[in-house]
Order: sequence, then structure tokens, then C-alpha cells
Amino acid sequence: MSDLPHVTCSEYGEALVVCPVGEFDLGGTDLLRSVFAESITAERCKVVVDLSGVVFLDSMALGALIGAQRRAHGWGGWLRLVAPRPNIRKVLRLTEIDTVFGLYDTVEQAIGHQLDLERLPADH
Repeated sequence: MSDLPHVTCSEYGEALVVCPVGEFDLGGTDLLRSVFAESITAERCKVVVDLSGVVFLDSMALGALIGAQRRAHGWGGWLRLVAPRPNIRKVLRLTEIDTVFGLYDTVEQAIGHQLDLERLPADH
């Protein structure tokens, strides 16, 4: 049953890397939400979501991403999106969610960008 949506998590330095795979519509959104709820904590609030394996996201799944971003931000962290397929990138642009998260090509770029931001003086 590899065609069912699933999510794996790993750590990359200080960041949590969440890799959803499959179609995330009404049926898969609960899984996505529960992974975010269990995985994003006060100690682990820098999150990269690798979208390279996602073939479909509906509005509920987009809401789960926004909720995860708020959860991470509430603990002083962040959430970045990586490698969305062209159809997913189009949805992110149309909904302007790409402006909330920022899109990156690789996990390394997403993490490196944030590290660069953290080194800037507070007035930037």
C-alpha cells in the first residue's frame, strides 16, 4: 500500500526535516497534522518540509502547513518549504503561501538561509 500518503521525519543538525509523500487531500491531512503536532516541539521548532514527494495538496493540507508554521513560530522557530513539484509550486504561488514560507530547492539551502538570517544584526 505504498500509494497511501505517508510522512517520514529526520533530523538535519538543529532542524527537523519532514518528508510527506503522496496525495494530501481530506484523507491524508489528518496524518500530516498529527505528524506536525507530535514532531514540532519547543526543543525542535526549526522545520523544513521537503515537498518533493507530494503529488497533490488540497486546501486542508495547506491549512496544516500554515498551522505547523504557527506552531514552530510560537516557540521561536520557523518552517521552510523545499522542492515542491511544478503543480504544487503553482498552488503555493496562487494562494500566496509561498510568500509566507519561502521556497527552497534543497534542505541545505533552507537551513543555510535561516542561519544567514540569524547572523544579521537585529535591525535588519
